[in-house]
Amino acid sequence: MNTLKKETTFTAKQVGRRIKERRTELNITMPELGRRVGVNKSTIQRYEADGVDPKRTMVINGLAEALLTTPEWLTGLSDDKEYDEALLTTPEWLTGLSDDKEYDTYTLCQRNIEEQIKKYLDTVSHTVKGEPHQQLLTTFLGKMVDLYTVMTCYFADAMEEVDRVAEDKGLKESLGRYAIESGAIMEQVYRKKMEVPIKDMKRFLDGILHIHDEGRTKMSMGALFGIVEEAEERLSEKENSVAP
Repeated sequence: MNTLKKETTFTAKQVGRRIKERRTELNITMPELGRRVGVNKSTIQRYEADGVDPKRTMVINGLAEALLTTPEWLTGLSDDKEYDEALLTTPEWLTGLSDDKEYDTYTLCQRNIEEQIKKYLDTVSHTVKGEPHQQLLTTFLGKMVDLYTVMTCYFADAMEEVDRVAEDKGLKESLGRYAIESGAIMEQVYRKKMEVPIKDMKRFLDGILHIHDEGRTKMSMGALFGIVEEAEERLSEKENSVAP
């Protein structure tokens, strides 16, 4: 059972030391931890060396899940390092429907998404009046998920390129001669890769804002959903162009 301390949280540096301690204990490399939380190796290095503000709950929660520990332990609010075993054991294993005892990355993501979907369904069913309005909102959400799926592919490419830059010692030496930080290059690489899918998501959200407009600013449903189709077609063309 978790016992929380009645004390203040760790400093950022102390959180960084716990991240490194747990990563080393689990024999996880920096690149692997970065892959689990969606950042590059240099970011993990920064987390461990410079620390992480314990108030950055999204970062802390992501790291805790990737390191199979609790946010409370990472931030010094608890000495209980391990997850409650029940949280890591699948219902299928407990009921004899599967031999897979622990959640893998897929099932952990699935569990998180299911929790978010449940929260959405509870909210939309209790706060939005009328089934047509509820269905419309759910359709919007589905299209946003489609766009997010497209963005995920661009994100994977971006992180692969960022990691390549981070590991390129020759590039770092060249940049050093011109007093250019490799972090600035990685920022440019990331932004360039992610610019298109982020613009698509912005266009879609802006379109939702204008579905009841009159005149030239009105956004039809066909045009709105066309943004998603364009994004998916663009991704397909991109993937086909690099296919062997």
